[in-house]
Amino acid sequence: MKHFFSQAAAIPASCTLLLSGLAGAQEMVSRTLSEKIYRGDGVIDLLKDIGGSELTQYFNQSGGLLLLGADINEDNSGNESRSSQGVAIKQVQLSISTNAGDFTFSDFFTNTTAMLREAGGTTSSEYYTMFGQGGSSQLTGAGGFDLTSFDDVLWMEKIILTGTITRAELSITFLETPTSRPTAAESFFDFSGGFEDFALLATADAILLEKAAIGASAAPSGVEFTTTATSVADAISAVAPPPDDSPFTGPPAAPAPPWVVVAGLAGLLLLKPRTARVHEPT
Repeated sequence: MKHFFSQAAAIPASCTLLLSGLAGAQEMVSRTLSEKIYRGDGVIDLLKDIGGSELTQYFNQSGGLLLLGADINEDNSGNESRSSQGVAIKQVQLSISTNAGDFTFSDFFTNTTAMLREAGGTTSSEYYTMFGQGGSSQLTGAGGFDLTSFDDVLWMEKIILTGTITRAELSITFLETPTSRPTAAESFFDFSGGFEDFALLATADAILLEKAAIGASAAPSGVEFTTTATSVADAISAVAPPPDDSPFTGPPAAPAPPWVVVAGLAGLLLLKPRTARVHEPT
């Protein structure tokens, strides 16, 4: 590989562009986001941890999905415990600015929901929820990423935009549930005012983390919740083939041709001028 690219000066410009495009399409890996959500509400600047062009590549390779791993850090109070904790999500908004305009996305999903009242309200509504546990898990992520600190997956779909990304902010608000005579679910899915960590996930890591169902199986008696019909694996398979051990495989990025074909193309381009000179009239 190194020897092949060391000859770039001798390769025609058209072939050099082709090779540059293939090199730029390298697959990405999961990464922890440095900003957190404190006291149930906050904004994460994605560009602090990933460049605009890399984020565009992420959306291209994930089929327009934003896949987020969440580390649930809740007090072990009420009916929550070290082995099972939870939060409910009120709102998620992804705001992106490019040199072509501003784009806002607000549809989000997890694989569990619960019927809950918002603090001050009297009517229950369905909210997406996330589970977790205290301490670390035994999960090993794809690409060497450490999944042990993360508990559940939140995702957004159909992230379609144009232009070069110059701003990307993720706003997350948890649901504040009643403190007076709460149901078992409302007591469980409250938030403690601590902080939650998030990570930008590769498709393989998102599937692995969701399948682990951390904290859900240990939910206390009386906490009613529903597993949704669509999982993150379903969302990924709807836009891309199932991933292999390498993260972010599949469309919309076109599959890279084998290096044998690329090398052959380079050879043909190098031979073409010599053939033309042989047949020049004397």
